[in-house]
Formats: sequence, C-alpha cells, structure tokens
Amino acid sequence: MPFIKSERRYVIDERGLWALDEVQVGDCCYEFYKPMVDRWKSNPRWTTAHEIYKDMICSINESWDLQAAKELAWQVFFQLYVMPYELKKREENGDV
Repeated sequence: MPFIKSERRYVIDERGLWALDEVQVGDCCYEFYKPMVDRWKSNPRWTTAHEIYKDMICSINESWDLQAAKELAWQVFFQLYVMPYELKKREENGDV
C-alpha cells in the first residue's frame, strides 16, 4: 500500500519509481497515491475527488499490476480524505 518505508518514498520522490533496485506493488501504489493526496490538499472538494477519479479510471495501456495499484491507491485516498470531507459537509448541510 502507499505507506511504504520512508527510504523508498524518498527514492521515488527524488528519482522516480524505476530508480528503485526492485519495484514492489506497494511502491506502485505510493506512486499513484501521493499525487492524489497532494492534489486534494491544494483544493479539498468533491470536484477535486471527481477529477482525480476520472484521471485514474481513464488511463490505457497499463499492466494489470499498475492498474490494481492505482485503484487501491484511490480507495485508500477516498477513505482517508474524501469521506471525512463528505461527513463534515453532511454535518454542515444536513443529511439527504
């Protein structure tokens, strides 16, 4: 998952995913997850979640492992960032 060791995150952030000696699926998940979080933090709203998800599902020519890593990154991101936002908005504006 995206919560890989800090040493691996540093290599990915500084030199890219393929600079690692051996790429693991958690590394791939982090590669997708971090930009989602960065984008969300710059503009936390439902439209941002929609755009992130749209960008995630509209890619082509990826291996099954990369697609799975990307989708799992989305799920973790959605649970940790988008749902708390939605619950706050439900409190502010009332439930449906």
